[in-house]
Amino acid sequence: MAEANLHLIERVEALYPKLDQTYRYDKKIPPKGKTVPCGPTEDGAKFEMDFKMTESQAKELYSHMKAAYKDEAAKDWPDMPKPAEVFDKDDEGNFIGTVQLKGQFNGKLTDPPLIVDSNNKKLPPEFRLTTGSLVNLGVNLVPYSMSTNGVSLRIKAVQVIKLVEKKAHSPFAAVDDGWVIDDEDDPSTVFLSTADTAPVEEDEVPAPKKVSKKTEGAAPPPDEDLASIVDDWDD
Repeated sequence: MAEANLHLIERVEALYPKLDQTYRYDKKIPPKGKTVPCGPTEDGAKFEMDFKMTESQAKELYSHMKAAYKDEAAKDWPDMPKPAEVFDKDDEGNFIGTVQLKGQFNGKLTDPPLIVDSNNKKLPPEFRLTTGSLVNLGVNLVPYSMSTNGVSLRIKAVQVIKLVEKKAHSPFAAVDDGWVIDDEDDPSTVFLSTADTAPVEEDEVPAPKKVSKKTEGAAPPPDEDLASIVDDWDD
């Protein structure tokens, strides 16, 4: 995989992976749209996954993205978007990035991302990575300037370091005085309750985010302002 601008992102957490086939976002599905499987030639078809990283990991990744952008940018390209425009931030202070790969380029089908285990053994096509799994990512850094500008993280390969078992979710809260299964029965049949954790189906992904679009409106509290945290990343 000796490709230009190939970059390794190591030991990050997979979020909502859609790598077993191409998917597209269908905004017509109620209530707020849904990501659905599709053929690679359909409009909007792509492999996609979000990933969670620490601040130090995000800072390192941004520096590589900025360098790639500087190397490829034409004279009329605008400046590279700031870190707060490139990454999201969750409630726990982690940074969220996105990797993706279109199902086709110029009418030619793309190869699905290579997925291997920790010993570099290729996993079968039907393998489905799960949210929460620990992974290494191999991406191509692809600078662009169109209606928006930035650096796309084009996913080429995934190494699964730790696979998290997919959990089923019950729609019910626990009932204190109700019937319970015997202790000697298999505890794996006890589902997670929506009262304890919000269910997120593995086949649902939030609506696609625009990388470099700023949102106007009230500023967040100072201690949660992403821009203030990463303001000096590109110094």
